Amino acid sequence: MGIGILLTIALVSLLAGVAVQLRGARKSPYDFLIVGLTAAFAAYFASETFPGSALFDTIKNFGPSIDGFYVIPGVAFAFVIATVAYVGTRETYTPDTATA
Repeated sequence: MGIGILLTIALVSLLAGVAVQLRGARKSPYDFLIVGLTAAFAAYFASETFPGSALFDTIKNFGPSIDGFYVIPGVAFAFVIATVAYVGTRETYTPDTATA
């Protein structure tokens, strides 16, 4: 996988994190970081491991490949894992309502 694809993964993951930060109902200061990092990790992990794994050996075509990045497993897994991370952490932050 080339540096261009890694930078693209990082940029798209950052944009997804920023979108969650701006559109989320209960905002913590770290929503963009949680979603961005999990999406980037998931996209890279899925693209690198799914095509060569024994579990998915029956699937012969993983869709288009751009510089070693398999688009369909990378994007799908990134979306699923980032969504799970957001849903799992959105209720963990409670804003401080105490005034000084």
